[in-house]
Amino acid sequence: MPGSPYLDERPPGLLTWPLLLPILLAIFVTECIVGVWIWTSFPDWKIVVYIILGIDLVTLIVIYIMTTRARGENLE
Repeated sequence: MPGSPYLDERPPGLLTWPLLLPILLAIFVTECIVGVWIWTSFPDWKIVVYIILGIDLVTLIVIYIMTTRARGENLE
């Protein structure tokens, strides 16, 4: 990756965007498609869409904590 401080190989356990972004994008698009389908086809199940959004929020918080923790460990 151009401009990366990791010249030869990626350190183990470090979440980097080239690895993480395609996974997150696929999960997010899938959840959006399922959420819109549930919202329009089954209006009584709108709570499921809220649960999906809650799972997304928790996932983003966990990823943020993991990436900042990994960055903090490398400061020594």
